[in-house]
Amino acid sequence: PPTPLYLPGNDAFRGLPSTPGWRAGRFNELTEWATNEASNRPVVCEYQPDGLWLWTKWRGTVLEMTILPVLFAMTLCLLVDGGAHALAETTWPYWGVPPVEDPLIRQLSGLGALWEYNLTLCTFILTFFTQQAYAHYTSVYFTTRRLQGRINDVCLLLAVGARRGDVAADGASSGYADEAKRLVTLGSRLARLSHTFFWASTRTLSNGVADGGVADGDEVDDLGFANKEEDAIGPKLLSPEGLQGLVDVGQLTRNERDALLATRLPPSQYAFILLEWVGQYAMAGLEAGTLRGGPGFEAELFKQLTQVRAELFSISDFAAGRMPLAYVQLVQVLVDSLVLLAPLALYAQLGRLAIPLCGLLTLFFKGLLELSKSFLDPFGNEGFPGQNIRVDVLVSELNFGAQSRWSAAGAVLPTRDADGPRPTDTGIRYQSDLCAAWPEVDECRAA
Repeated sequence: PPTPLYLPGNDAFRGLPSTPGWRAGRFNELTEWATNEASNRPVVCEYQPDGLWLWTKWRGTVLEMTILPVLFAMTLCLLVDGGAHALAETTWPYWGVPPVEDPLIRQLSGLGALWEYNLTLCTFILTFFTQQAYAHYTSVYFTTRRLQGRINDVCLLLAVGARRGDVAADGASSGYADEAKRLVTLGSRLARLSHTFFWASTRTLSNGVADGGVADGDEVDDLGFANKEEDAIGPKLLSPEGLQGLVDVGQLTRNERDALLATRLPPSQYAFILLEWVGQYAMAGLEAGTLRGGPGFEAELFKQLTQVRAELFSISDFAAGRMPLAYVQLVQVLVDSLVLLAPLALYAQLGRLAIPLCGLLTLFFKGLLELSKSFLDPFGNEGFPGQNIRVDVLVSELNFGAQSRWSAAGAVLPTRDADGPRPTDTGIRYQSDLCAAWPEVDECRAA
């Protein structure tokens, strides 16, 4: 497109990054990210069911999330203990239970009754909140998997429907016809890039760039998890310079790059543009006979394309409507009030033993709350890296499936055997064995 399209303030080109440049070497890293076919880590943090192994974990657990609140609650309870000994009219042993008849302890006991009501309400609400947060997390995760599945379906249908080359009488084929091969390659590449562009434009810090691609077993002192603008993928990869980088590595053609920019749509829409191109090329292939199949094949192919569109929109919808503010605030106030009142409420009954107990209660209740909020942040945008869905793994998995699996599987069609392998897994190897097992079979009766 002509240079004036890039002038600042051009509303027709809104959405382009204001600073498309990046520090040296990072464009190469992004093009590798967009084309990688091998994942370097699990899609979510894995675990071993062994109890001792679980006890020794720190990074990404509630222990790491709540260590400061736990220490604060124990310190607060220690101050309550010192204040009680200083202000009470009676004395009691160091590890003893405070006397109930002391006026100060009697007032603390009354506060304990209120705290128990709070405990009951908080337990019920927090349990339900955690359940709903985990349901949100699993919904997002399985939507990302369905998105992969529907794009794989599109690539499979293109490979199956592509017109074959020279077909022998026995059904064997040397591969796709030339035009069909080009269509399969083109459609698979654009579908794969549509998925890549979507995740590049989606706000996430679990993308292998901002989080450094850290695997579960890596020992890293400071991962630097923060919402750092310089580590966002979309503004760089989807800028004109980033698109040129994809042209340089053969993932886009120059005409495709120019067409994307000429649409005057923001980069966040590039994924949907590529998806529509797949449909347009497929329709042209059906009209030209490059793709075989009747109305059923055509309907199924476009059904899968619209399903891809639906899954892409669903991920954005999940992020936009994950949980109302009032609900999260209520749970936060309930848990914080429970934790802050615990030292005063429990001290009258337990004395100094309330110090470790307050720490334990804080670990459980604050831990569940922080864990729930991490479930509501499945891509790590708000600083909860332990439960992230790792986007770079999703991209690399689909890169292999869409680019290599289906086109390679359909490239060669073997000779169709008239008599396939015998069912050796059932122990039936010969007709005599078959007739001994099922004498009512017509062939056995004839024999």
